[in-house]
Amino acid sequence: MTALGAALALSLAACDNQTGFSGSVGNTPNGPKLASYQILGTVGTSFVATVSDSRSSWSLKGNAPLNIIICNNILPARVIATKTSGDNSLLSVEFVLGTKAVNIQSTSAPFGTVEGQVGGTLTTIAPPADPDLRIFVSGPEARRYSALVEDIDTGFVIASRAPTLILFDNPNGKVDATLFGGQDFGTFTANMELGGEIVLSLSGGPNLTIRQP
Repeated sequence: MTALGAALALSLAACDNQTGFSGSVGNTPNGPKLASYQILGTVGTSFVATVSDSRSSWSLKGNAPLNIIICNNILPARVIATKTSGDNSLLSVEFVLGTKAVNIQSTSAPFGTVEGQVGGTLTTIAPPADPDLRIFVSGPEARRYSALVEDIDTGFVIASRAPTLILFDNPNGKVDATLFGGQDFGTFTANMELGGEIVLSLSGGPNLTIRQP
């Protein structure tokens, strides 16, 4: 648990929906609290996962640590993560609603699975997201940053640490994200994926904007 506690302290992310970042400042109503997941444990532990809210789902693979944030989610939401290694490395998933951690599940079993929910009970996995738009912020690792992620109607302010996978559920129009690193932050590395294909790969700092083509 010492390693887990250190990983939690390093990777805790807060996210919430703010209003009116798409040309209508103050006029866009607040959306629901965002669900996010911090996949933690032994650094480098590989996994496959399915993330679902009540409208869309996403399948992915990665390595711990990874922060996953669903913008424009419709709760309840659910995550299932399975180790792809047969060792006793630790894999944990912390479930966060808004800024509050509401659940944490862990396994160290070979090929072990962790599963949990937030915001209610989701009995079935939703259909795959369409469009499936993902923004992956890969670096600089462990540096805290904030971001504004928006479609033409609604903006979402998030705070996280790389690596972060941002999923935008059911966007209205094209999506863009502006990443704010602050003074002496370093250089962001990020890409945007649409329908399984990388459509943009960018780097820059201390701020970076990535827009859907």
